Amino acid sequence: MKDNLVQLVLRPSNDNDYLHAAWMMEEGGSFAAAIGDAYIAADPQNRARLRAAFPDLFTQFYNKWVNK
Repeated sequence: MKDNLVQLVLRPSNDNDYLHAAWMMEEGGSFAAAIGDAYIAADPQNRARLRAAFPDLFTQFYNKWVNK
């Protein structure tokens, strides 16, 4: 069964998400760092669930990374 939560994400997932998660761990507060750490450790389905649960957090750090 495909996880429909992926549709809530504002951008598609790709390998750069690992870089954005690492950026969250480096530049974010303790909560963002924990989400970034969980993202890197997660399997694809749980990564999609994390992106869907915290789209604003992933978007915030995606924008920081792009504008770096």
